[in-house]
Amino acid sequence: MSKSEPFDVCIIGSGAAGGVMAKELCEGGAKVIMLEAGREVPHAEFLSHRWPYELPYRGLRGEKQAPFYQGDISKSIAYADSDNVGMDRVRVLGGRTLHWNAVTLRYAPRDFKEWSLQGVEEDWPLSYEELEPYYDRIEQIIGVCGNDDHLEILPAGKHYLPAIPWRCSEHILKRATSAMGIPLIAVRKAVLTKPRDNRPPCHYCGHCMDGCDVGSIFTTPDCMLPKARATGNFTLRQNALAREILVDREGAAKAVSFIDTQTRAEQQVEAKLIVVCCSTVESARLLLNSRSPKYPMGLANSNGIVGKYLHGHLGNSVSIYLEELRGQRPSNQDGATDHVYIPRYNHLSGKSDIAGGWGMQVNYTSYMFPHHAHRLPGYGSSFKQNVRKMQPGYLQMGSFAKVTAVAENHVTVDAARVDANGIPIPVVRFRFSENDRALWKQANQSMLEIFSHLKGNVFSSAGDAPTGFASHEVGTVRMGKDPRTSVLNSYCQAREVKNLFVTDGSCFTTSSEKNPTLTIMALSMRAADYIKEQRKRGDL
Repeated sequence: MSKSEPFDVCIIGSGAAGGVMAKELCEGGAKVIMLEAGREVPHAEFLSHRWPYELPYRGLRGEKQAPFYQGDISKSIAYADSDNVGMDRVRVLGGRTLHWNAVTLRYAPRDFKEWSLQGVEEDWPLSYEELEPYYDRIEQIIGVCGNDDHLEILPAGKHYLPAIPWRCSEHILKRATSAMGIPLIAVRKAVLTKPRDNRPPCHYCGHCMDGCDVGSIFTTPDCMLPKARATGNFTLRQNALAREILVDREGAAKAVSFIDTQTRAEQQVEAKLIVVCCSTVESARLLLNSRSPKYPMGLANSNGIVGKYLHGHLGNSVSIYLEELRGQRPSNQDGATDHVYIPRYNHLSGKSDIAGGWGMQVNYTSYMFPHHAHRLPGYGSSFKQNVRKMQPGYLQMGSFAKVTAVAENHVTVDAARVDANGIPIPVVRFRFSENDRALWKQANQSMLEIFSHLKGNVFSSAGDAPTGFASHEVGTVRMGKDPRTSVLNSYCQAREVKNLFVTDGSCFTTSSEKNPTLTIMALSMRAADYIKEQRKRGDL
């Protein structure tokens, strides 16, 4: 087993959390090595602008996104006694920042106080006010478009780029929501509408989830890693799949054992401090696989909490083909996927027995495919004409609702089942709570109510039960006030292992209806500031 020179910091994972941490610590003078289990996919290899007829399965089997799922990442997971949930784990330099719609929403002050305000779950160990300056800094670095809509439930930044123009269908939707007293606002996205940081503005191709080959959408490789490299303090090791974190006799983290997925050789990298940024499921997996005489149940897991409190978002979608736009001449309305957003509004009705709420994202699916074609009756030329006439009126809406955090929903590892590199795989157990199901029903009813104020053909994808987690899973290595029910303090530092930090979505105490990525980056930046200060003092 070969060893390398010791580093100040080893960061495991290169997604939203890892990218922020690398930039901040390198600029703070630390010698940093980043381990990424996948490899870089250069812009030239993106399939964003390939036409369906150029792809093996006409784009219906995710060919454009396949390069982000390297190795056996899609298969190396199991579900036991679970409701219909899925974990969208990727393995590529940049993580899910290469594969996202880039909606960047701040949590509201109330989202950090579920116990105080709703009597459910737990309060976070930090407040919105403590995180607010980091939201500001992140938004300035990555470039976020949108407006300050003066909504308490959706705090705004001070440095937004111009909002994305709305489509015709979204203006029609606005008429209906305004009449109902429901807010419809310009979306806030990490997508450039003006040149910034040597990156061009969005050209509205509608392929945000397939990789942006010009760098208009925020990604770690385009935005964070160049800044880390510019310091001369950054080392990147690709195809390096972390097996376990090793500890010394006192129980401090001392090294990471990883597998070179190209050669299958096991190696080590030593570091004074280790930051885990693998993703909610993978970070729990890594800590649970890091067993030693000091930590027989897994690293930093003496209280048995690592892997527990898995949660995220539940959702559903509804589409309508507006009669007002039927038969219009075809036009390019691909855009930047989401252009508008409906913030949570159920809290405005006063106290409720159901905790949490939902937000609604609009038109985040591609206009390239006639999604309604397989639902319409008929065949032949008249069928084709009907499909074509309806297509210009396409309007889609999806709800993203809070899932409650309970200890029974968890991730474990199974030593009897290993991946292609011999590492025990994660096993997910998850059941939606009564609150989750009630909230799902309310969200579905609300979407249908909005569409009832529009004229057109409505298609709902609602089944009998909710699904999750929309790539927004959180909570398995949670921070908290109570050491009995949490692993980390408010700076994402493990209580049991002072030189171990976890800053991806797994650190969340609870979730809200908002997308988690902006909060992940803000928490990672706050943790980086804490690390820099502690290093100056000689405490880390």
